[in-house]
Amino acid sequence: MSLVPRAVFGAISILAAVLLVASPASAEPSEQDATWMAAAHQSNLAEIAAGNAAREHGTTEAVQNMGFVLVEEHQTLDAELTAAAEQLGVELPAAPSAEQQAALKAVMAKKGEAFDAAWIASQIEGHRMTLAAGREEIASGSDPTVIALAEEAGPIVQSHLDSLLEMSGGTPGAVPSGLGAAGPDALGVALVGGGVVALAASLMLQMRRARARA
Repeated sequence: MSLVPRAVFGAISILAAVLLVASPASAEPSEQDATWMAAAHQSNLAEIAAGNAAREHGTTEAVQNMGFVLVEEHQTLDAELTAAAEQLGVELPAAPSAEQQAALKAVMAKKGEAFDAAWIASQIEGHRMTLAAGREEIASGSDPTVIALAEEAGPIVQSHLDSLLEMSGGTPGAVPSGLGAAGPDALGVALVGGGVVALAASLMLQMRRARARA
């Protein structure tokens, strides 16, 4: 091999090494990215569990069908998220948060119309929190793959929220009565505490009125 080809080959090798080091794909996800992935995974697990509960215990076709939608679409979202987490080396929780588990347990303790109303109320609040977390990732995240996952999930979660609001008699995109803007730290309190109880009672009244008009 002549000296010129060797020099060219050496330069190409050095350039390739520099590009590899500088590639964004080789950088570790930020703390924001990892935090969102963990929270989104837990939300997906919580929605899948809630969807199965609605399919089994819901007393209306609307609640049962919505449960089916949540299971199918959150399983799809979570499959993409877990695959990306494995590639990026992000460790994900094995189960929903304690607050999410407690919220579902509280809903499942109810029967009949009370179950349906409490289930819808908890899902409205949960999906609002998920949307807020996704917007934070899109605004503050740094890893393109993770940001893309948040962008993909946003319209799907919004469509779930719109459907839930319609089921409750509310307006898609609106804040349900009695619910203000809440940060992620308030999720467990809102779901387990008085916020869901009050909203569930309001939903039950709306459902009864709708049935009376039918």
